[in-house]
Amino acid sequence: MTGEFVMLGGMMTWVFVEAGLRLPVAAGLAVCCSVVLAIILDQLVIRPVKYPSEIIYMVVTIAAASVVKGVFLLSFGSQTHTIEQFIPSMPFHIAGASVTPQVLCIIGALALIGGGLFLFVSRTFFGKALKASASNANGARLIGVNIHMFMLFGFGLAGAIGAIAGVVITPVTFTGYSVGLMTGIKGLVAAMVGGWSILGTVIAGLIIGQLEGLSAGFISPGWKDAFTLSVMVVFLIGRTMSFPALKPVRKER
Repeated sequence: MTGEFVMLGGMMTWVFVEAGLRLPVAAGLAVCCSVVLAIILDQLVIRPVKYPSEIIYMVVTIAAASVVKGVFLLSFGSQTHTIEQFIPSMPFHIAGASVTPQVLCIIGALALIGGGLFLFVSRTFFGKALKASASNANGARLIGVNIHMFMLFGFGLAGAIGAIAGVVITPVTFTGYSVGLMTGIKGLVAAMVGGWSILGTVIAGLIIGQLEGLSAGFISPGWKDAFTLSVMVVFLIGRTMSFPALKPVRKER
């Protein structure tokens, strides 16, 4: 579902800009819309689930993401859209590579969000309670943590972060109703390779992005998404082969 929040941030910013709003106002409203949608999904889709599990949550969120994507397809068509760069200026060159100022904005947003999220989860009581709720809901409930409140906050936070990411990358990657799927898959791959930690996910995402860019430049742009999926498949195979519970057990004579 996080990928659809990225799509929502970029698409709603474009909609508000086309309506005549200035870019900062349009971006702020887009983030607010994403947070509101995340809260609505938690209340109407996630909360009514009677027998929650990771698989059920995954199926429910995929279904909700499909509905959101369908609404945007019917409302705005299948065309791709873009917004103006935050710092409109000519690109500069570093080691033979052309870098636009918008890329620096993306890196800055990544550093601020990643660093802020790390400090929030590791240094604040509220962040530690949120992490405990995600790690062991039953244990957190036994010590008095309101699981439903933290789940609602987590969905809202995911909506905000996803929308901000969508706003900053849209001037470079464009946006459309279908960008959420691959964006979510790439985020999942980065999280898996990075060990589900904030720092590991950021580092893995940067490495995968660089390798994806190299594959698009030296092989073909059509292969960059396939490269990301290949990384996920290879990683899952490697983890499965190294997982002791899945190895055959030898019987002693």
